[in-house]
Parts: sequence; C-alpha cells; structure tokens
Amino acid sequence: MATGISPASGQQVFRIFISYASEDLAIATAVASCFKMALPDFFAEVNFDKDFLDPGSAFQTQLEAKLQETNVLIIVYTGTEKQSHSYTGWEVGYFDHIMRTNPASRKKISLYLFGPPATTAFEQGIPLGLSTDHLKLSPAQFESALSVSPEEPLCKEIEEWQKVVARNIEDMGFPRQHNKVEQEPTKCVHNLRLAIFQYLKGTIESVVKPQKQITIRLKGSAVDQSATTLPLEAEIRPLGADIRPLGALTSGGSMNIFGLSDESITWGKFLDLTASHPFGDSWRDAITTVILSAFPDRVDVDNSQVILANDGKTGYRVILTTATKFYDDYREYNIYFVEMLQRKDYGDQDTTYLLKGLELACRFRSTFLEPTSDFRGENVLLTQFDRLPKDASQLLRELNLLHKDAQEAGLDRPGTWTKYVAFEHLKTIADAYRPCESKLRAIIPRVIAAKGQPSLLEPLRSEMSEVLTDMEKVVRPENALLIREMVAELTKLVAAQDKVSVQGQPLS
Repeated sequence: MATGISPASGQQVFRIFISYASEDLAIATAVASCFKMALPDFFAEVNFDKDFLDPGSAFQTQLEAKLQETNVLIIVYTGTEKQSHSYTGWEVGYFDHIMRTNPASRKKISLYLFGPPATTAFEQGIPLGLSTDHLKLSPAQFESALSVSPEEPLCKEIEEWQKVVARNIEDMGFPRQHNKVEQEPTKCVHNLRLAIFQYLKGTIESVVKPQKQITIRLKGSAVDQSATTLPLEAEIRPLGADIRPLGALTSGGSMNIFGLSDESITWGKFLDLTASHPFGDSWRDAITTVILSAFPDRVDVDNSQVILANDGKTGYRVILTTATKFYDDYREYNIYFVEMLQRKDYGDQDTTYLLKGLELACRFRSTFLEPTSDFRGENVLLTQFDRLPKDASQLLRELNLLHKDAQEAGLDRPGTWTKYVAFEHLKTIADAYRPCESKLRAIIPRVIAAKGQPSLLEPLRSEMSEVLTDMEKVVRPENALLIREMVAELTKLVAAQDKVSVQGQPLS
C-alpha cells in the first residue's frame, strides 16, 4: 500500500499534519504520540494543532504555513462529523489544492474506526483496527489477543516514513540511525491500538431515550410581541437530528404523536398541518402553555399538561425538561412527551369493564354535573374573566382524558356494554355529549386566545355556559340511571363470584 514519498525541494524535515474533529481529540492525541515515537526527533515533525498554534496570530495563516510544508496529511475519523468536518474540512480542502500543484511530495491518508470520512470517500484509507466487538472485551482480554502484523497497512506506512527520514538524514551528511525497539512499526501500532481501546472503553456504547422529545427554538423578542402564543417562525426539531455517540440509539418518531413525519418544521406550519385535527387545539395549547410558563426566567413551569396522540387512545404528559437562553436572544426548550401509565387488567373481564365504566360515569358526573364543579354550566357563567382562559385550558385537558378513558373502557364499542346496561342510556348520553364536546372544542381555543380581553370573553363565557347547561339537562338523569345499573350489575357479579368461591368450585 505504501508508496515512495520524496521530500519537497530543499526540505530536510519530514512533516506529518494531523487533522481531526475536536470530539476526536483523545484518539488524535494517541495517533500523534504513535508517530512521534516512530520517527526521530529533529528530522521529523508531527504537527498537532493543539501544540503549534500560537495565540495572538491568525489561526488560518498558521495552518496554511504548516500545510504548505506537510508531506502527509492524516485525517483522524471516528464517525463524529460536524459542519463539513469544521476546520478539518477546510484543512483537507486546502491540502487537496497543494497536492494538485505538487502531488509527488504529498500524501493524504484517513485513519478511521468504522468507515472513511466523506472527504476521502474515493481514496484509500487505513482502518484503526478496532470494532465494537473489541470494546466488549476486558482490557486484559483485549491486550492478550492483540496481535499486529508487519504487513498491516499502517505498519507499512510507518516503515516507509522511516525510510524517507533515513534518506534525508544521509543526504544531510549524518550517519544513518538505527531504530530502537520501541520504534518498530508493529510496536508503535500495538501501543496505538491499546491507547485507543483504553479511551473508547470509557465512552458511551449506546443511548436509548424511550420518551418522545422535541426541541423548540425561537427568538425571545418575538414572544414579547405576543405573550399568548409562539412566533410562527419558531422551529420544532424532533429528536434524532443530533450527532450520536458510537452506535447510539434513539426511539425517534416524536412527531408521530401528531400524525406528522419526523422532520423539523416551523410552528406556523405545525399549526397549519394540525388545524383540522380534533386534538390540534389541545396540542397547540399544551406546548404553548409549557413554554410560556418558563419564559423568560421563571421556575414555576406548568408541567401538568396532558394531550392525546393522533390515535385518540395514547395519552402523554407534556414536560419541559430544560430551557436554554443564548446571548443572541434565541431560546431553546426541550420537551418530553411521557406516555401515561396504562395499567394491566387482571381477573374477570366483566368486572373490569364495569369498574372502568363506573369510574368513567362517576368522573363525568363530578366534572359536569355536581354543584361545586367549575365546569357546570351555571358556575361557568359566574367565572371571572381573568380566570376563564385557564379554566378553559383545564377543561380541554379533561375532555382529552375522558376521551382516552372512554376508549379504554370500550365505550367506542357499544355492543360490549349491552349485556350490562340498557343500550338506550348509552345512546342518549352519547347523542347529547358528542355535539357538546365538538362545540366546546371549538369554543375553548377562542377563550384562550381572548385572554385579557373582557369584551371578547363575555359572549364566549355565555356560549360555553349555554352548551354545558343544555348537555346537563339531558345527561343528568341518564347518568344517574347508568351508575345505578352498573352498581347493581357489579354487585350481582361479585355475589356470584363469591358464592362459587365458597363452594370450592373453579371460577368460570
């Protein structure tokens, strides 16, 4: 693999330049140590930017000067890339230009872990000789199994460099030097791999984030102009766009909660794409509330928000984990969507269905029908304007939870319930509640948007109260009958089960 490298005209020092991403500093340092050990002092130079860059001088000018003198450019690559390899990308491009003008005295080599970098995709590279399987070994196991052949590409390359330096020494009239034991290419590569293994052994093998996550990035000044919503140009970034450590895993699919593809979009586009979805308003309100509650420097973040996913069955808590403020006025908010606990059902299916149905009916009663409920029609009519938007937001959350619980209780399959209760009760309640729910979901966003505007809130308050009162008139008697029927049926089932158990017979 190695080819002859002659020193540039008038140049008596063989120079290697190591280019690397800052995240790969530890591995690049090990590579530099390997080459410094293999080559003699004074007649060879290994340039490592942490060593030769002088403060107070333009970095690019210093790099250009070093690259002009470089014989071999080494690109250390582990798969960690950033902005076209950042400064590394510039270094490679500049050296390519030098090689086009004087190719005979230059060479570019990539040393890589799992694959060559894109900047050298069409050129031959040298693997560092480690894999993820090696990292599963103990240090003692790895070292005992580590064997380096003189025919390996990196050993041959180092051997060729040593020959070039030896010729340079002779051309300058000095006697040829003999390599020390520690300068043998196999020994140098052996120590290099051992050093890289020891470093990688302490790095992350994988990262699994079971929760869905998004980051919202926006300008603080844009929010100041509208304290009730997010700026349309705010960016939503789903988890998965960031660089991951070696083999890191993410669950991804954060935007699937909303029925959207997992890609970055603006807040304005998010609103457009979800405008017609029955849960779209609750998604917007929950995300907005969580972020604005932490803006700009508050610590009493509202992490009580609950939403339903696009499927109408899966519930998520919306939790703000970090709020980051930058000097350029940008803010970033990391939001987790934590799936709500779904308890496993045990025992007899009949008692399970009845218990779920009874709980749902009682929760419906406490939410809309009991005298002290904030969401009873006549109480809404007396709610103060400054409190109404917050109550509306809480009502939207309760509507989502009732929807989820109804799905879990099987109320979307009425045939399941006909053996427990009269079908007429269910139909009457559904016929009264469904249009009411649709009207409420239409009114609530308008109430939230009218925060601080009494002239707009007054008619909306009356409209919401009227919808809830009309529903109460129809549902109240049916709800009471439904609860009594379910209690009676549950009592019968429990008595029958206990009777069978006492007689020592197996339960059916």
